[in-house]
Amino acid sequence: MAGPVSKNARREGAQELMSRWGGKIIMRSVFENGKIRHFAECSKTKNTARKPRMLM
Repeated sequence: MAGPVSKNARREGAQELMSRWGGKIIMRSVFENGKIRHFAECSKTKNTARKPRMLM
């Protein structure tokens, strides 16, 4: 894939990223206060971060 991939595209499953703990990074979206908030979550440890790069 050329260039950066948006958080929305990652959420759809366009990329498979691995966290530093060995789990797969999954993008999740939550609707709160009238806005959609995206965050990354490690499937193994359930750690969350705003960007997937923070879990790598």
